[in-house]
Amino acid sequence: MNLDEACNLSIEHLAAHGPSDITKETLETTLIRAHKADLIAEVHAKVRKGNILDMGFKPIQYILTPKNRYVFDYRKAAIIDPLCLAKYTAIVLQAAEQIEIARVPVSENIVYSSRFAPKEGALFDKNIGYGDWRERVKELANEDSCTYVVQCDIASFYDRINIHRVHSTLLDIGVDEQIVTAINSLLLLWSKKDSYGIPIGNTASRIISEAALIDVDRYLIDEGVRFVRYVDDFRIFAPNLVTAQRWMNLLTTRLFRDGLMLNTGKTKLYLSEKNEDTPPPLAEDSADAIIKKVTKLTGGYNRIARTFVMPASEKYDAFIKIDIPHEIESLQTQGIPEFSGIQKLIIACLVQQKFKLLEQIAIICGEYLYSLDYFIDMLLKNSDVIPQENKTVITEYYAKMVLSDGFGSLEWHQATLAKLLSSDGFFKKAALIHIVKIPNKDSVTYPSMIALEGLKGHLTREEFRTIREWFDRCDEWEKRRIISASVALPAEERKAWGRAIKPMLTADFLATKMSDDLIRGRE
Repeated sequence: MNLDEACNLSIEHLAAHGPSDITKETLETTLIRAHKADLIAEVHAKVRKGNILDMGFKPIQYILTPKNRYVFDYRKAAIIDPLCLAKYTAIVLQAAEQIEIARVPVSENIVYSSRFAPKEGALFDKNIGYGDWRERVKELANEDSCTYVVQCDIASFYDRINIHRVHSTLLDIGVDEQIVTAINSLLLLWSKKDSYGIPIGNTASRIISEAALIDVDRYLIDEGVRFVRYVDDFRIFAPNLVTAQRWMNLLTTRLFRDGLMLNTGKTKLYLSEKNEDTPPPLAEDSADAIIKKVTKLTGGYNRIARTFVMPASEKYDAFIKIDIPHEIESLQTQGIPEFSGIQKLIIACLVQQKFKLLEQIAIICGEYLYSLDYFIDMLLKNSDVIPQENKTVITEYYAKMVLSDGFGSLEWHQATLAKLLSSDGFFKKAALIHIVKIPNKDSVTYPSMIALEGLKGHLTREEFRTIREWFDRCDEWEKRRIISASVALPAEERKAWGRAIKPMLTADFLATKMSDDLIRGRE
């Protein structure tokens, strides 16, 4: 893929899917769509310089985001400036076709993650993914030649990818040396010369992560190992126990060579299902079976059901007879409740219309934060049916959490509450302004970004003028949102402020476009 094609595809992809797989940058996505042609030209002009130091790359912010449905399982997600991400993606896309050619062919049904096949702004084949990998695991486990299955994954995979190994692999598969040098230099810049780690949460890094395992996949195939892989998750299918251990030893040794290692706490060896008594399936209409099904619809590979899905109405009977007060009391005495138990209670409250009890569940989710995203998503989707008196109690409880000492360090969860407190029925201006006001040098600004988006259209002129006083100490993400919130000003005052701030925004392409719109009187 040449530079022109890569720049076009990079911007088309970001316009269609947004900058991140994990965080939500709604404002930036809107700006990218509005200024696609100018962005393509800017990215092309920067990337063609060849030298990373001349391309205007900026440091990355990181935020800890829940990885699984457990209390202390987080991943370090990257928040990358949109223009920097567009340039990073354009550089990597120039190598993407050669990386895909060098990988295990799709037809061999071994590697199922991030198969490069660009179409209509999407970069990967939508017909090959996590669900297909799961089905293939079942097929291979049920073959007569399989007695044992090994389940394992690479520990902290993205954080432990050796940048120099990636450099060598890309050269080995024939990627242009100038492109390889650009990728290597950028990753080293972002890792602060640490030699390890690529930013999590974007498609360019997904392509690089697959390149990092090309040699590992080839080695296992050459050694006759029967396996399938999705990103860093491996399943090995062995005819006997000795072979299972030998193949695991081969994988472990080969990963060590690249500075990687398996997550020993998650490694499991078990008999394939056909060789053991299969436990009786859950009754299709039981609450647990229904929850398992709707969680599959929302969890995906990330294994966290942040998205609430209400079961179909014909499944409501499973939740009507649940004794909610008893179940709440049971959860509170468990120590660390199971996520599925919290899910069951939330759905039961809606089915039985026991909205008052949602106030108690709000407290449980405020303590066991791995369930907070799911609960907040439910509140937002069911705001019209939950009585305002119950919404007010929940709002006050979560506003107090936001205002409490120390909660600001839980940045992802603070951002989740900012999303709730920005919405109709749960709006809490004082809490949102507090979130904007408190960031310090140790904090990522993602919660402040969400809060500022929520404040747009709700600020008085004087409130906006107060927030505007913080403009100079804000980062670019916050500045763009303060500019967006300037609708609180009269038209002529907005224009004057746009002229005043434009000279300070020259390093931010999107903010410069926003200041131009202010000057022209556009919202």
